[in-house]
Amino acid sequence: MKTETKSEEEKLMTYREYDLKTYLFPLWEGEVVYNETLWFAGSRSASLMYDPTEIVCVMSYDLTTTFQEGVDYTVKGREIIIPENGKIPYLAPSEFYRASPINFFVKALRRGEDGQPDGYIYADEGSTISAQQVAVTYRHKDRIAWNLPKVETAKFPKTMAKLNGGEKIKVLFYGDSITVGANSSGHIGYEPHAESYANMVKSYMQKRFPSATIDFKNNAVGGTDSNWGINKTSGNAWIDSLEASEGDHFKKRVLNENPDLLFIAYGMNDQKYDATEYKQNIKEMIKGVRAKNPDVEIMLVSGMIANPETYFDNKDYEAYQNALLELSKDYENIGVATVYNSVKSVYTKKRFVDCTANNINHPNDYMMRVYAQTVLYSLFGADYIDHI
Repeated sequence: MKTETKSEEEKLMTYREYDLKTYLFPLWEGEVVYNETLWFAGSRSASLMYDPTEIVCVMSYDLTTTFQEGVDYTVKGREIIIPENGKIPYLAPSEFYRASPINFFVKALRRGEDGQPDGYIYADEGSTISAQQVAVTYRHKDRIAWNLPKVETAKFPKTMAKLNGGEKIKVLFYGDSITVGANSSGHIGYEPHAESYANMVKSYMQKRFPSATIDFKNNAVGGTDSNWGINKTSGNAWIDSLEASEGDHFKKRVLNENPDLLFIAYGMNDQKYDATEYKQNIKEMIKGVRAKNPDVEIMLVSGMIANPETYFDNKDYEAYQNALLELSKDYENIGVATVYNSVKSVYTKKRFVDCTANNINHPNDYMMRVYAQTVLYSLFGADYIDHI
């Protein structure tokens, strides 16, 4: 496999450190993929999304160590393969599928083929998993069939007018731990300190619209579901206990903020609710915030898929997204960022383990980029990257 010369590398975007434009460059465009992540968990081979024509660089997740082709890895088609004596971390099947969890505070039961528990899956928060992953930058010629987001710009006329006019605008994010930032490297304090998807959206808006005064706030809370979000009892004592002393969560975290642009991103923790109940909860949020401010514009964000080998993968993600799409038709000035579709496109070529930082339900930096790119495409159009 050919590797880059110095002159060829100089033509590339910044990739040896976190760079906003590099991380927001659409994964469905161009002929270079930057810092695509792989985790050699249970296997010494892992597949890239595209068929590489040139490997530019294989680095540790924190972008501080460069690995050598022919010594630390070889390339066969889309597969990166690591030898027994290389420097790239490898997690044996006996470690990946376990009799006990590695962290008793982060237990991930493995769902067996018969639906019954079959031991545990290697899972943890923090940088435990990220430290074992690698970031691959490579050239390619092939294309895959992406289910691209829908451009929803026309549904946000007031937002666009404020941003383009250099006015003051209040932007609010509301959702669960993924919207909080888990587990982007910036959120967990690990190199390369890449931003969460919400913060990438914030940084993009600040860079594109420097004259606008953007009052950005993230009021998402980890572990919560859409029932918690609208101040209902979830039936899960642990969820109901979260921030219980604050009283009405929706009033404090959304209504009292009076946003001009509101992002609502729930679904990952809606464990026992079908799409009907989920839709009703989101509908009540829309009606509640619109009752106070009829002019608020809202972007609904669908989500990624949890680890299919765990019991977190117990919901109809597509039905949840369809519920959001139905709501966008029922109300004016509401768009949907179809992250679920983008994630499904990624999973036609890649495994869940390559895109997660806790191996249960949290994205790593690569999947955070999928979120951010989908949201920005939906809000600002297919050419969003050309404006920063």
